[in-house]
Amino acid sequence: MEKIEEIGERLFEKVDVTRYEVKKLMVVPLVLLLIALAILGYTQMSVGSPVSMGMDFRGGTMVKIPTERSTDALRAEFGDLPLVLVGKTGIGNEKRLEFDMSSESQEYHELLDRLEEQYSGRYEIKSISPIFGKRYQHQALLALIIAFSLMAIVVFVVFRTFVPSFAVVLSAFSDIVIAAACMDIIGMKLSLGTVAALLMLIGYSVDSDILLTTNLLRKKGELVDNLRGAMKTGLMMTSTTILAIFAMFIVSFVIDIDILKDIAIVLLFGLAMDVMNTWMLNAGILRWYIESREAKRAAYKKLRHGKGMDVGVDKGRSRGKSKGSKGSKGQIR
Repeated sequence: MEKIEEIGERLFEKVDVTRYEVKKLMVVPLVLLLIALAILGYTQMSVGSPVSMGMDFRGGTMVKIPTERSTDALRAEFGDLPLVLVGKTGIGNEKRLEFDMSSESQEYHELLDRLEEQYSGRYEIKSISPIFGKRYQHQALLALIIAFSLMAIVVFVVFRTFVPSFAVVLSAFSDIVIAAACMDIIGMKLSLGTVAALLMLIGYSVDSDILLTTNLLRKKGELVDNLRGAMKTGLMMTSTTILAIFAMFIVSFVIDIDILKDIAIVLLFGLAMDVMNTWMLNAGILRWYIESREAKRAAYKKLRHGKGMDVGVDKGRSRGKSKGSKGSKGQIR
């Protein structure tokens, strides 16, 4: 047990943010945020949205088939149609196929004929029109905006100070933006599952930021000691969450459930970025804010103390002058 604690202390010493300057801490997260925004901007210009849309938001056709055939065999069978995805649903031997086609297309009727011939009475088909896909896009975007706005309002109400509250909101924003950019890099499409993961990420990213801000602003003691204590607790919290999400990813990979896999990947990206944004960006902003505030207070106290000394000296001089004038009058008399 003692050896484990020693190893933990050594690892913590290597990542201890109190050893680095504030500017150096903040540079890397801000640069990565700018790169992520550039990636989202490039994707916006290329495909018309910051993240490539999946069938839930673009429209298309989904088919569920209970079959023992492998995903590769199904790809070969329906490869002449605009097949986008083949995966497992997690329910028995049921497979899920997604096609980039609308219910009005000729390919859709060809797909129906083939399903009736091969899987008559055993398949389930669902088609989403592009119009409904657009509506789902707006609803998902509205949900993200409302959730993020409510989080920001709660943070500002709790701390009632602009800079610390802004640091928390900026860190959460950076987590979501970088996670979305990572989706673009690996070619993951936005679906209802990934939207749910981004909403979950808002809560996951804020908890460690609030822990850090509360410890530094409201806990008595030295700034460095409070920061180290908060970092130890926060890293333990985030590490536990990452391990749980990684276990979910392994399970989803083994049983091949795409929606769980997508949720786990987005959360892993976001939580990894949360470690950086919380303990480098947010901690750097808070250190700068607290150190500059303490420096101003010290300068103000010094200024007041200096004025008090000057007033005391002036009073002493005026008293000395008055006594000297009285003595000179007595001599004249």
